[in-house]
Amino acid sequence: MVTRPSPARATPVDVAAFRRILKRQLREREALIGELDPRAAPHLDVVAWSTTQSSRRVIAQITRALARIGTGTFGTGTGCFEPIATERLAVVPHAELCVSCQGRAEQAP
Repeated sequence: MVTRPSPARATPVDVAAFRRILKRQLREREALIGELDPRAAPHLDVVAWSTTQSSRRVIAQITRALARIGTGTFGTGTGCFEPIATERLAVVPHAELCVSCQGRAEQAP
């Protein structure tokens, strides 16, 4: 396996702040699922069902982001191993891919 050194990040990431943000978002998503779960079935309430499914996916992404904080790889793209722009993390704190890799992933068939 070949590893490449990461280039220096222009803006340092405040990992502690992102951990707090991610944990808050995790609690909010879990609370939303708890509220919607009793009626979250496609035959009962399709909006509640769709919202809980989406929230479960985001919870998985947040959980992986918190794990990356624990391993010291938070803010590094999982596809290219390059730094994820701090501005992107400010919008999507659980981002796993840099903007370039995300664009390629969205265009893939």
